[in-house]
Amino acid sequence: MSAFDFNTAEAATGGSSSVIPDGTIAPVILNVRGIKTSAKDTRIQGLDLEYTVIDGPFKGRKAWKWAGISGTGSDGHNKMVSITRSLIRGILESAYGVRSTDDSPEAMAARKINDWDDLDGLAFVARFGVEEGSEYVDARTGEKVTGKTKNTVTTVGADDPDYAGFKPAKVKAVAAKPAAAKPSSRPAWG
Repeated sequence: MSAFDFNTAEAATGGSSSVIPDGTIAPVILNVRGIKTSAKDTRIQGLDLEYTVIDGPFKGRKAWKWAGISGTGSDGHNKMVSITRSLIRGILESAYGVRSTDDSPEAMAARKINDWDDLDGLAFVARFGVEEGSEYVDARTGEKVTGKTKNTVTTVGADDPDYAGFKPAKVKAVAAKPAAAKPSSRPAWG
């Protein structure tokens, strides 16, 4: 006799292993899972980001991103850091309901953080895209395989009509950290 009988379980239907459909707009919570070193180049560091949908038909579903925050100073690495800076600006603007054209002192304060930890737990509006898996050669077998299809995440800002109805957070005051604080993971670019 078998210890576990799954004959009466419902058939699997793709469920949470499938990607969130392209163009889906949903509120998400950002989880900064840490700073990781690139597997391809140990001189490159990035944020390991996890997005969790907090409302709607995809509530509880997740997407992930590695966002580069430092590199060797090459043109490619500088572009990677610039893309991450734009992403974080978008996250902050969406989380705090700031329009991208707003240069008021309140808006400028909303776009500042003391540390990467300040991003952790922020709720913002995301637009999901779908990126098809690319072909690569499996190092173990030498065979050509196609990677998994995955979600991409971009921000939906307060000046986008899809933002309507989202309740932004109140901007937290950004104060200087005391000298005895834990070692900072503050961005090198300011």
